Amino acid sequence: MPNRYKRITLTITSDRADLMDEAKQIFYNRTQSEMIRTLVTEGLKAVRAQGEGDGGAPRPGG
Repeated sequence: MPNRYKRITLTITSDRADLMDEAKQIFYNRTQSEMIRTLVTEGLKAVRAQGEGDGGAPRPGG
């Protein structure tokens, strides 16, 4: 039976590590995996709400 889950590895810079520590304070009662899934989902919703069609140009701070 194939695995339903796909495993990924994230490598982050030290400034992003500080942001992750901040996120861990908000998601203190959840697993790190759940925190990342939530952040990715909400981040995508925010990008879609801003509108698409910028040709994949990087956003400030990203």
